[in-house]
Amino acid sequence: MRVAILSVSKNGELLSKKLKSLLDNDFTVIKTDTFHKDVENNIKRVFNDYDVIIGIMATGILVRNICKNISNKYSDPAVLSIDDKGNFVISLLSGHMGGANQFTKKIANLLSSKEVITTATDIHGKIGVDVLANKFYWNIINKKEVLTFNKALLENEILHLKSNSDTMRYIEEFFMEVFFSDNKELEHGTLEDVRNYIKNKYNIVLKVDEKLNNKIIAKIRDTELEFKPKKLVVGIGSRKNVREEHVLIAIEKVMADLDVSVLRIDGLATVSIKRKELGIIKAFKIINEPFSIIEKEKIEDFYLSDRSKDCRKSSFVKEKFGIDGVSEACAMIAAGENSKLIHRKIAICGVTVAVAVSK
Repeated sequence: MRVAILSVSKNGELLSKKLKSLLDNDFTVIKTDTFHKDVENNIKRVFNDYDVIIGIMATGILVRNICKNISNKYSDPAVLSIDDKGNFVISLLSGHMGGANQFTKKIANLLSSKEVITTATDIHGKIGVDVLANKFYWNIINKKEVLTFNKALLENEILHLKSNSDTMRYIEEFFMEVFFSDNKELEHGTLEDVRNYIKNKYNIVLKVDEKLNNKIIAKIRDTELEFKPKKLVVGIGSRKNVREEHVLIAIEKVMADLDVSVLRIDGLATVSIKRKELGIIKAFKIINEPFSIIEKEKIEDFYLSDRSKDCRKSSFVKEKFGIDGVSEACAMIAAGENSKLIHRKIAICGVTVAVAVSK
């Protein structure tokens, strides 16, 4: 996630620096830049190049300057508005698909501010189908049906969500966490308890259909909405003779940061010089997803391209192996040509790990 913070006042500039410092400690935030004054030109500069735009200014100023750049809810960045005293954080644009609502909650928590979210499904305690798509990194195939589905959920119609057992496991794990979060007094709960709970509270029924390979279908009455998962890849680098449990701990850590189950992983990747590193290979086999061995030459080419602009280079790796990095490059290469980082590299127990997702 690339974040641009815009300010106009002196207080706003100070707050933007404070917020940048806080976000720099979040490994799911790939890059944070601040811009002061000249709102109109800075909006033009950042609108199509950042995932989140935060305007520390009066909401009216921000609205007037973004309106000429808005395209649609599936491509526009998330836009948040914050007053320059940091009292309120407002989700202004792309609340669901752009993740503005979730990011509003994150920023409000960091600044001890009050979040302001106005999307109908959220304020009525429902989970929109576009929220699920954003949460699990799914592409929506027939986008025109999203409004119909969310409106039906608000009217308490039942949404049937089905996919194969592999996909359903990570969806069920998410709802299991929701169930226990909403029922903190409970120590135990069965999958049947969870399914009944989400049906009663969210009007969602989960169903396994093994015929659905690499897609998810939502259905309300006779109307279907199709999702296709993006390719989510974890890239791994390590010191020599790393232990498999340390690799697994590192992978679990980044997926916890992303708030997504390890079961959501589609692939793993490491560099060719680590192809015989038993700790990595054993960990890959335990996770039991396809893994890629990326040739060193491909990584060299990657770091010569514009795709590497947000990747952190390592002087140690460069000196030892002749390449600028391992985990971020491997994740992005294995995820595909138009992939992007969603978790920058982090070092844990001698393991470096990063996550990328396809477009």
